[in-house]
Amino acid sequence: MSALIWGVAALVAGIAVAGVGVWVAGRRHAGPPLPEPLPATPLQRLARRGLLVGVALVVAVSALVLYFGPERTFEDRPVRMGFTALLLAILLVFAVLSLRLRAWVRRGDGRLDERDRAILSGSHSLQSASILTTLVIWNIGLQESFHVVGAVPVFYLNLVFWSCLVVSLLALPLGILFGYRRS
Repeated sequence: MSALIWGVAALVAGIAVAGVGVWVAGRRHAGPPLPEPLPATPLQRLARRGLLVGVALVVAVSALVLYFGPERTFEDRPVRMGFTALLLAILLVFAVLSLRLRAWVRRGDGRLDERDRAILSGSHSLQSASILTTLVIWNIGLQESFHVVGAVPVFYLNLVFWSCLVVSLLALPLGILFGYRRS
């Protein structure tokens, strides 16, 4: 169970790195306050929708693993199928978000201006830092939990992969939304 606590810490830390990185960048580049808020751009609206759906799915999959435990999540067929369905939904949300962004970048129809493109490119660097932080914490946690045994159970390796995917899903729209706050 201690490895699961490390996993939760890895997820939280990965998302926290995204949030703190964006907050620091926003504080450093904060401009004067506007007299009235600007309307949301299509990129902002897409990021908000992706973040809302992503957070709901992350909460659901995390609750499933915490409730049943990692062993039962991967051994019990109905639980594993629910876990897999939630993860496939996360993949679908990430794919739709990524494909739509890619289409907008390639199309060049004016939907994304220079500012949108700069914010989008900055969000990817935040995404990779969040994933690396998640991997570091998982690595430390699994070493500490299974050092005596000398082997890590396979279901924890699956959780490492999926938690990196989840952090990636949340870091991209977070980076986009906070990129607008700082510009």
